[in-house]
Amino acid sequence: MTGRQYTVTEIGVEEDRVNVSIRFNGYIFSIGLSPDCFVNSPVALDRFRRFLRGLTASIRTDSQAQEENDYCDDAANVFRPDFERLAPPKVHTGKVTLADIAARGHFKCDYQVIDEKDVPGAVTARENDWPGGREGFDIREFRSLFPLFDPAEVEVELPGSGMDDIHNIIPQKIFVDGKAGFYKKCDRPYACREEVEKYYAIQASGLSTQQLRTSRLFGIVADKNGRMSGLLYDLIQTKAEGVQGTLDAAATPATPMPLREKWASQIRNTVTDLHDLGVAWGDVKADNVLIDADDNAVVIDLEGGSTDKWVDRSMGGTVAGDLQGLEKLVDFILNDNSPLRRVTGREEEEHDGREHLVLSQGVPIS
Repeated sequence: MTGRQYTVTEIGVEEDRVNVSIRFNGYIFSIGLSPDCFVNSPVALDRFRRFLRGLTASIRTDSQAQEENDYCDDAANVFRPDFERLAPPKVHTGKVTLADIAARGHFKCDYQVIDEKDVPGAVTARENDWPGGREGFDIREFRSLFPLFDPAEVEVELPGSGMDDIHNIIPQKIFVDGKAGFYKKCDRPYACREEVEKYYAIQASGLSTQQLRTSRLFGIVADKNGRMSGLLYDLIQTKAEGVQGTLDAAATPATPMPLREKWASQIRNTVTDLHDLGVAWGDVKADNVLIDADDNAVVIDLEGGSTDKWVDRSMGGTVAGDLQGLEKLVDFILNDNSPLRRVTGREEEEHDGREHLVLSQGVPIS
């Protein structure tokens, strides 16, 4: 789409069906794609199948990623007039909260290709779903040590470039009653609930962050009906800014070996202590360890899932998977010839469908 900015918020795949969710001026437009959408259009159908194969590939190349972007752009462009008509821009002044940047509405777009030509179908309004669709539940019924905050109570730090359109803001650093923290959206509430259970066990243990070096949850974002939409974490001051604050960037040939051994020992101890609490880390990898301002290794992102080359998909979210990933992580830290030192972000493929989690200024944790 040219001329107006939009964001692909999610690409969902279920067998041979794909749902592309597009955010435009605060509204969500869901475009459903499947072989049934193509009538007498073998060329377009073949392109769709390539798109689908790319989405489900264990390793995605740069060319596949570009083809995916192009495909989403072309599908969105079919409905551009509807976007313009149904999603007018909204001017906002003053401070910005999570409530301000929440979706203003949802629409379903019927897409077809007939005789190799795109045919825009009906665009119909949908009721606002729970985050994650049908997975919604009332978080108030769930035992928790953590307070609930309404989205309107959570102020969002504006990006340095300002806020030409607040609905394009991806909330990271937030403030609640003057307390700084970081926000993660809950796209899959039941997965988030499992994460809350892990932080509950950590909090109930009474172990300090010096005794158990993990990220810490301090609140849950939910509306008046108990519909959970996000999690709030304590700020972690990192040794370096941006992605340089992760272990992935910090472990280099120039890093002194005693410091590397310290990190490896801290992570081993943390994983052992988590297991003693009945908690599995899940997505073990160097990106999910922060190096704090005092050169300590802090384990983050307890939601689960797994990343290729680190933990086998079948073992994600288990103690056995943690031990498999831990062995590779220690080798990554101590061995400059670790094959994982040469794995790029494009080559790593996650198996949880989550958005990036940010726990320190500018550090995306996938």
